[in-house]
Amino acid sequence: MNPVLLNVSIAGCHPFPALLHNGRVLALAWWNVAELREIENVEQLMKRWQCVGPALRAVSESPDTTALISEHGAALDALRVHAPVVPRQVYCTIGNYRAQVIEAAVDAEDGPSGPQAAARREAAAAMLDRRRRDGVPYICVKPTSSVADPFAELAVSPVLPTLDWEVEIGVMIGRAAWQVEPERAFEHVAGYCVVNDLTLRERVFRPDPPLLGTDWLQSKGGPGWLPVGPWFVPTWNIKDPSSLRPWLRLNGATMQQGRASDMVFGIAQQISYLSRHTRLEPGDLLCTGSPAGFGSHHRRFLNPGDIVEAGVDGLGSQKVLCVGEGLPLH
Repeated sequence: MNPVLLNVSIAGCHPFPALLHNGRVLALAWWNVAELREIENVEQLMKRWQCVGPALRAVSESPDTTALISEHGAALDALRVHAPVVPRQVYCTIGNYRAQVIEAAVDAEDGPSGPQAAARREAAAAMLDRRRRDGVPYICVKPTSSVADPFAELAVSPVLPTLDWEVEIGVMIGRAAWQVEPERAFEHVAGYCVVNDLTLRERVFRPDPPLLGTDWLQSKGGPGWLPVGPWFVPTWNIKDPSSLRPWLRLNGATMQQGRASDMVFGIAQQISYLSRHTRLEPGDLLCTGSPAGFGSHHRRFLNPGDIVEAGVDGLGSQKVLCVGEGLPLH
C-alpha cells in the first residue's frame, strides 16, 4: 500500500500531518510542493482537499517517497498519534448492517433460544429487504467534542453502566456535496478511517418523553465517545470500499466482525441521502454503521480496565484503555 496520512506530535508541539510507511513517519512539510507547503494541520488539509489531494497523491505514488520516508522518517513509536482528522461535522448512520439488525431482533423478547426467535429473524429480514428497496438511511448528528485520539484513555464511571462499542468505517468528505446522486457520491470522498461510535444504551430511548423517540445527544455525545484513527487512508488506496472489514476486540476476544457489503445502505447511498437534506462540506465525517456484536448482544458493557481494539482491515486499528474516572450525567 502507498503511504497513509497521520496526525502526530512530538515533545508537546502542535500536531502536524505526516506520511506513514512501514512504521516510519515523515512530515508533509518535507516535500517542497506548492499545494502542500502551507498545510500546517489536518484541518487545513481537509478544507483544501480538492487542490491538496491530487498533489498528495502524486507524492504518495512517487517511487522516491517510500525511500525518503525510510531514510529520513522517525519511528512511529517515537511520536504521539492523534485523531487523523478533525471533523467539521460528524454524522452517524444507525442500524445499517443487516446482521446487526437481525441479531438485535433475535435477542429481543424471549431471546435467541425462545420459541419466537425464528419468527423474529424472518420478520427482521423481510423488513430489511423492504427498507433496502423502498427506504432511506437513518442518520443522526454526533458532537465533534466526542472525537478522541486512537490510543487515548476512555473515562468509564459507575454512572455509565451501559457504555457500548460500535466499530465503524469512517468516511471523510473532501469536496462539497449538495443533492448528489449515488453514482457521483464517491467523487466527494477524500478517504477512510476507523471510528468507534461509543453509545450509552440506557439513554438511547428516554422514558420521560416516550413519543419523541431516540435521544442521540445523551446516548452518543460524551467526551471521548468517538475514538478516530489511527490513520487516514485516501481513496486511491482503497479500490473497493464495500470489501472493507470492520472488527472489534474486547480484552483480546473478538466481539464484532463484519464486511461493508452487509450494509443496508452503501456508502454512496448514505452520502446521497445526506446531501439531499444538508450541504456536506470538506472535513465532514460520516460514520457508516456498525456490524453485529454490540455489548448489548453479549450482555457485557465497558468497565474500567477493559482494553478495546477497533479496526478495519486496510485502515489500521486503535487501542483504547478504559479507566475508572468520569463525570456524572444529569
